[in-house]
Amino acid sequence: MNVFRSIFNNTLAPITPGPSSSNTCGPARIGLVSQYILGGIPQRAVVEYDTEGAFPSTLYGMKSDIGFINGLLGKDQNAPDFTAAYENAKQAGMTVSFAQVDDLKVGGLETARLRMTSQEGEEMTVVGESLGGGAFRIHLIDGCPVEMLGTSWELLLFVEKEAPEALRARADRLAGELPHLNQVDCVTGDRYSLINLKGAKPFPDPFLAGLKDQPGVRRVCVIPPIHPAVYDKTRTPPFETAAELIAYCKEHQCSPARAAIDYEMAVTGWSEGEVRSYGETLIGIMEDSRKKGLRSQMQFDGILLPKAGTIRQGLASKGLPSLGLLDDAVVSALGIMEHSNAAGKIVCVPTGGSSGIVPGLLVSFAEQMGLDHDRLFEGLMVSGIIGVLMMVDGNEFSGGAHGCQAEVGCGTAMAAAGLVQLLGGTAKQACGAASMALQSLMGLICDPVAGLVQVPCLARNMTGVAIAAVAAETVCAGFDVFLPLDEVSRAMVKTGTMIPNSLTTLCSGCCLTPTSCRVTAERAG
Repeated sequence: MNVFRSIFNNTLAPITPGPSSSNTCGPARIGLVSQYILGGIPQRAVVEYDTEGAFPSTLYGMKSDIGFINGLLGKDQNAPDFTAAYENAKQAGMTVSFAQVDDLKVGGLETARLRMTSQEGEEMTVVGESLGGGAFRIHLIDGCPVEMLGTSWELLLFVEKEAPEALRARADRLAGELPHLNQVDCVTGDRYSLINLKGAKPFPDPFLAGLKDQPGVRRVCVIPPIHPAVYDKTRTPPFETAAELIAYCKEHQCSPARAAIDYEMAVTGWSEGEVRSYGETLIGIMEDSRKKGLRSQMQFDGILLPKAGTIRQGLASKGLPSLGLLDDAVVSALGIMEHSNAAGKIVCVPTGGSSGIVPGLLVSFAEQMGLDHDRLFEGLMVSGIIGVLMMVDGNEFSGGAHGCQAEVGCGTAMAAAGLVQLLGGTAKQACGAASMALQSLMGLICDPVAGLVQVPCLARNMTGVAIAAVAAETVCAGFDVFLPLDEVSRAMVKTGTMIPNSLTTLCSGCCLTPTSCRVTAERAG
């Protein structure tokens, strides 16, 4: 299927409890789709993950276990009782266990195999991968290769095993009855044949009812979109690179915010009112997470204590030289990250591990300068479109795949571009500021101590705010960044692919210090 990038699906997204989009939200979505495929809450489930992947070090610290359980219970990542997953599973009569294996080589570092037994005793296995930023891919259903991304309406038709020609003919007949189809796939595995129809709109009830009466049909399964914006292959974006964004703004004599809104309307089919309404929802969540993150009584598990409120008071009362805007912005970024660590609801921009940078900077700036939500929305949209344009060569904002440069680095670039919009800058300046920020963090590795989104993640969000502010203001003042954002984005991805050759992903850098080794051992013991 063609690559579909949306601001509200991929960069100002997902909306989720913290602490991690790839390790908390991604598993919740994989579990939810697996539950849909099975047809209900399983009686038993075993979640397997490879010993050489990321989950051995992050499964519990980043609440991946809770994510998987909630999904298997049929709950999305924003269920109000998200953290009560184990108790809810017990009450539902569902037994869940987790196991390391050495034979799961499909996909990347955050891949899991879910072995499920239905309430009727039917066994089914689903393999899914968390890609980063809440994105995911279902790779296999009982060994049948599929590509399910949660961006379409999915129809799975399980039929008795058929010859490839007969199966394709059946699939083509079904496709002929449906408008708005994105893709039709069919495959035969060891147990059955499978037809997968991907639609831009819901499947009509009469069509679904007729499927059950067709010869050889074992089961019909409909899976709704998981992401907020649904893919439609007939829609095309107005631009796809930073250079094209700059050209678009020049041709239409518009701001980068106007171009970002035009882009999102084009790829989602939403009206401008719907785009602005969703953006207002995001702003509300960001402001709420900032407010709650500054409360002194907040608590979370881990190796650090919440400090945002204390630091805010210290900066105001200890006679330290003022950092100007940063006095509030860096503390806001920390507070949002600490709220995330307490499993509070956040907007990942573009990931949970970098969720404090964009709102920390832009919300603080808008508040200090007396800007209304319309202006803040415009800044956020520019942050979002810059994130979309950085999704090149496989970049899904996964720290496990490309290092923290793909999380904090990209989040910092997005914040710099958004601040340029608030400062009244041009698309060229927004792209330049993003390039400068990403250059400053090129090669940053992912090394969360004790498998938590705390050290060095909290510190990196605060310093990311400072880098973004410097990049935005100096570029608007005339600094020549020299390297185009398109080139720097590709260089970042290439650098990320080389990082695992010299460093063990997710167990390097800060993780190898004596203090880190000690606290990791203490938490494991």
